[in-house]
Amino acid sequence: MPYDVEWKQGAIEDVTALFDYIAENSSLWDARDVTERILNATDKLAEFPRLYEVDSRYGEGVHRISLVGQHVLYEVDDQAKQIRVLAVVGQRQNPYSIR
Repeated sequence: MPYDVEWKQGAIEDVTALFDYIAENSSLWDARDVTERILNATDKLAEFPRLYEVDSRYGEGVHRISLVGQHVLYEVDDQAKQIRVLAVVGQRQNPYSIR
């Protein structure tokens, strides 16, 4: 049975801000491409919740997807069969606990 993928409000705001930044400083095409790649990567989590590695620098049990200069951070709740996307942060940012 697939897991549900839920985006926390802060993660939605992170992706929206990233889209706006890229659209303003590069192009609308690049902004759509980066956003689409992030969304496609998180869509895979429904079937493969542990596809990406745990990075304890962001908190216990926090998994990290690294792509297009960003880290997509998420946690897995096996009891609820749920993935929670917690944040999207730049790879150059120093790691910090997101919980």
